[in-house]
Amino acid sequence: MAESAGVLKFPFADHLKSALLPKFASLLAPNNVGSCVGWVPQRVNRKVIESVLNRVLQEQVADGDFDYLTGKWLQVEIRDARLFVTLGFRNGQFVCREVVRQASEANANLSVMTVDAIDMVQHKVDPDTLFFQRKLTIGGDTELAHHVKNTLDTLDPEAIPKLVLILLQHYQAIISRPAI
Repeated sequence: MAESAGVLKFPFADHLKSALLPKFASLLAPNNVGSCVGWVPQRVNRKVIESVLNRVLQEQVADGDFDYLTGKWLQVEIRDARLFVTLGFRNGQFVCREVVRQASEANANLSVMTVDAIDMVQHKVDPDTLFFQRKLTIGGDTELAHHVKNTLDTLDPEAIPKLVLILLQHYQAIISRPAI
């Protein structure tokens, strides 16, 4: 054991970290996380998504920014996780119909990879850029899908809690590392 600047160093720590990091990254790969969602009861998945959306977007919801979704269903696909989340808007709040591993019926669809979705949430890239790069695809009622895409572009980045942004940043760094 060595001591450097008052901190104990373990010679094997760097080796252990480099050996475990690829395995850890593999466990957290979007496909594995997507598969784990199936183990969680559907009701829990729906309630978590509804709570997060309604809390994070409460100002926009109160302003009526999502009223156009009332009576409609939007399916968001995270392609690399093979995960489909179907959302609607009712009585002034988001509702989640299902979180599943296969597409289902919806009025409009948005499809994106995990890292691109995180970049969009963090405002590192806007939805239009992803759309024109064909990294964000839309389907179904294209007018509704474009409206959702444009609403995402106008969201205030300050509305997202710092903890959520930090967690997303760390997750993105882990899944973006090449496997050794």
